[in-house]
Amino acid sequence: MHKVIATIERPPASLIARYKEVMREVVTENLPRSQLMDPAIKPLALRDWSIVGPAVTVKIETFDHLMSIAVLGVVKPGDVIVIAANGHLNSAVWGGGLTLSAKHLGVEAVIVDGAVMDSRAILSREVPVWCRGSYPAHGTWEKPGSVNVPVAAGGVLVNPGDIILGDLDGIIVVPKADAEKIIIPCEEKTKLLLQRRKDMIATKGTLYSTRGGKEFVKSKGVEWVE
Repeated sequence: MHKVIATIERPPASLIARYKEVMREVVTENLPRSQLMDPAIKPLALRDWSIVGPAVTVKIETFDHLMSIAVLGVVKPGDVIVIAANGHLNSAVWGGGLTLSAKHLGVEAVIVDGAVMDSRAILSREVPVWCRGSYPAHGTWEKPGSVNVPVAAGGVLVNPGDIILGDLDGIIVVPKADAEKIIIPCEEKTKLLLQRRKDMIATKGTLYSTRGGKEFVKSKGVEWVE
């Protein structure tokens, strides 16, 4: 059945703020690779955006963007719209008018497992958009789908309220049920890495020397020949 679920449980704003402060590489260390979306989903025009927010999901059944319109009726400021468009690239399901609407609603970002159009308009409207690609035409806005149901996007199961992190490297999905547990080691490791970076800058050091140099390499079974 097709349905729009208007009310979802979102993570506390304080938890979202904590995820904004940790290094992305540390988050991925605490998740299985199955929580990383297909690397083909990139920021439009490779813009240097960095986003964090709770997922509001859109399930599209065909080449149609009715549900991309419908989701605008339930999003809240700071949400990340995740559109599961089955990876199709020969019909756009998001565009400039939708991006302008999302901007007016305070949406954090939009992730499209499919195609967008009106790229220039999207880029001018300051709402970060990730997608597989662009296409110069869209389909209808007549076919039903669903909003705020579990979806598969970029090869990852995304549930409403999961925490989405995105930057130039790609998209990370932190399951809502694990978010409180995962943030603690992420904060600890981020603090350690930031101090290490500070020390490297002060000493003009390298990762080679920091890791232990030649002896570190040899300890991994590599013969070092002078």
